[in-house]
Amino acid sequence: MTGPVAAAEQAAESLRRVNHLTLAAPAPGTPGWEDVGDLYRVLGELRLLAERLPQACGQLARHLERSAAGHAYGVDDMADEPAPVLVASAVLALDEAQGCASRTGEHLNEAMSAVAHLHA
Repeated sequence: MTGPVAAAEQAAESLRRVNHLTLAAPAPGTPGWEDVGDLYRVLGELRLLAERLPQACGQLARHLERSAAGHAYGVDDMADEPAPVLVASAVLALDEAQGCASRTGEHLNEAMSAVAHLHA
């Protein structure tokens, strides 16, 4: 894997696979998905994913801001706004995504705390 695009593609594909693998409830005899302990571990990994996402969003926003300050972006024929407005809009959306991902991590941590007390 080279570069952030490939890493992001792999992360997205991995999450798609988690979605597929968790369609059915944990069941005895299902390797890696047998009981509430496995559910707890999946929650932990999803929490880590959510906790790491804000950093990526913030970095992308900062790169857009720095690039906009250093050179002029162009826009395609379908754009309704000039490049500086589009950059500002993207940065604002990334900042909002950063906050949402942080809250998602907090919620997943709360779910883990509750599930930690469960057993089969």
